[in-house]
Amino acid sequence: MYGLAYVLLPRTFTSLQAELDRTLAPFKRGGEEEFPREKLAFDDATGPLTRLHGATVAFNRDGSLSLRDGDPTPSYDLRLSSLAEHLAACRLDTFEGKLAEIEPDFDRFVRSFTDYQHRDPQTGRYGRWLNPIGYWDWWELGGRFSGVITGERRPAGAEQGISSGPSAGRAVLGKVVEALGGRTRDEEATIEANIELVETLKLADERQTGLPTAIVLPLGCYADVDRWFDRIGWHEIRPGTRAVLGAPADAGFQQLAHAAYERFSDIAAAGVAYHF
Repeated sequence: MYGLAYVLLPRTFTSLQAELDRTLAPFKRGGEEEFPREKLAFDDATGPLTRLHGATVAFNRDGSLSLRDGDPTPSYDLRLSSLAEHLAACRLDTFEGKLAEIEPDFDRFVRSFTDYQHRDPQTGRYGRWLNPIGYWDWWELGGRFSGVITGERRPAGAEQGISSGPSAGRAVLGKVVEALGGRTRDEEATIEANIELVETLKLADERQTGLPTAIVLPLGCYADVDRWFDRIGWHEIRPGTRAVLGAPADAGFQQLAHAAYERFSDIAAAGVAYHF
């Protein structure tokens, strides 16, 4: 899924790429390959796996699985290919019953039919260490929302010059442009279409002409955990975010957006498309 983030930035900067990199880096999704352990929290999957083990399912001839009871979320952990191979070895092309009937031992079930191969040595539980404020796995300036922040909607290019993704071609081009003392015309146009003054966003907000998916408060103004808030239903807006913006404890996204625009009306914002 894709969202549009308004990333609040200084009015002036040496490199927009570097400014966005620094501002968005704490919110990258990832685990121990991306962050030191002290930045991570354990995402405990033991409960969902236990519910999955006891769930009643129907495995169909076409290889699909239907959950007969309970929350379907734990079924996402099931490795269907392994289950299909096991049933084929048992000469069964369909099955209906509890998954615990297929493998009564919980630990063997987890290792055989899910992607979790061992318990975490620190917690003794199944799960992963993840960034608890990881909201994106990829972003680019404008992207599919190019021009939305300025009200000048324009088609996105095949590859944006400013993004989270590495590109050898972009790096080479960047060095050439830097040597010539300028930017490419397309990059300049993309920046102009996707940078707006927060004061202008404040006026648009008062006219209720639209909201982004997320707002990212400026780097260094508050703790990182309080700098990102969005209107995605399953994401909690943290109490600290409401507190730092001086908003009521029950303030929703739109009220918080208005408070952010009021607080930071003298700076700029970049419109960034992100995948989550």
